[in-house]
Amino acid sequence: MAKLVFEEKGPVILEQIGMSKAEFARRMGIQRQNVNVLFTTKNFETIFRAAQVMGVPFSMLVGYSEEPDRVIIPDDESADEAMIVEDDIPTGNTSQDRRKRQQLIMSFYQEWKRRNPEQKRFNISLQEDINIRSVSVVETAAQASLTYLSTLAVLQLDAILTNARMVRNVPSKAGSKNQRAFERMIIMEYICMGVGRIKMTVGIRRSDKLRIQYCITAIDAGKIKQEA
Repeated sequence: MAKLVFEEKGPVILEQIGMSKAEFARRMGIQRQNVNVLFTTKNFETIFRAAQVMGVPFSMLVGYSEEPDRVIIPDDESADEAMIVEDDIPTGNTSQDRRKRQQLIMSFYQEWKRRNPEQKRFNISLQEDINIRSVSVVETAAQASLTYLSTLAVLQLDAILTNARMVRNVPSKAGSKNQRAFERMIIMEYICMGVGRIKMTVGIRRSDKLRIQYCITAIDAGKIKQEA
């Protein structure tokens, strides 16, 4: 039986991103000695979680090795009905392309909220939860939809929320309606394999000091979508 791409490429990707098997096991919540067994799994929820930990697109880890371009869709339609893959994202710069990307981002956040009812992730660098709120969806959909690469970056939301590192603090923009509720903004960055350098802005809310994901955009042309 052919191997899933995850089994064949998983260890290679770990080496490429500089993550040890021990660290990978810790983030996956398993024992170090079980990592090799994990790579043989055919459970798509597990592979999806591994993609988040590695910071790579889910579509990179699924499919069989003899058909690397094939994406396998799980039978559980309810779990993946809103799953977005790279080929769903328009690559052009027309207003129609941007509207479609905006709709995809908003649908992605809606599904993310369904999967994550607490609407937050713990960030290692800040040692604080980063929360998702309506402003996260509105601002990210507006800004990330401007380019293909930024829209692709949003699909790595879990990995970004968890692994982005703080770069600096800046004042909130006095003239921005969406930033009015924040006392200051935290600029964070994350390097995503296949996408490049990603910028995440996190706002610190005045009323309760809650860290809220404000916007996500790609800031490196690390990957150019090739048209067929």
